[in-house]
Amino acid sequence: MTEGRLQRRGEVRESSVADEVGYRLEMVEGRVLPILTPTVPHQSVAHLVVQALRTSARRARLSAHGAVLLRLGPDRLLVPDLVVARVDRLADYVEAADTVMVGEVTRPGADYAGTPTRIELCAAAGIPWFLLTQPESPEHKAVSVRLFKLREGRYLEHASAGPGQLFVTKDPFPFRLRTADLVVF
Repeated sequence: MTEGRLQRRGEVRESSVADEVGYRLEMVEGRVLPILTPTVPHQSVAHLVVQALRTSARRARLSAHGAVLLRLGPDRLLVPDLVVARVDRLADYVEAADTVMVGEVTRPGADYAGTPTRIELCAAAGIPWFLLTQPESPEHKAVSVRLFKLREGRYLEHASAGPGQLFVTKDPFPFRLRTADLVVF
């Protein structure tokens, strides 16, 4: 918020909600790009995915993190919804070389082709796995999950689960996701 429009905790101004949209910054090819701050439902789904993967990742000597800085190269920094990597728990950022899987939550009803740049950047950085969580409606009442494996510089679908299904995989580490659990927020 700009100076003069600060509000006290608990005070809600109608104009502040409608007029101000937050951004987080990412860098691609040395250019700083403002990215819209995710909505509450988006962040809730992303948090549930991270929480669901934490124990399984830990068993594989990995750690699962939500919305951390991922360094894909000298001029490429992203903040994906999920990063599973071998990284010190006190690190400032995660290197692509230490990353096993990146995950994103799309907008409701969007096809993953709608975010090709992020997917292409992760593929170019050599991140072996990409997990895509897709809400089926604006109400976030159902989600589907798709896991992609990097092959010859492209992500190809490896496994998927639709709304209400159980997603099970052994790679990149054994884990299960109940898609119905990803909308309970």
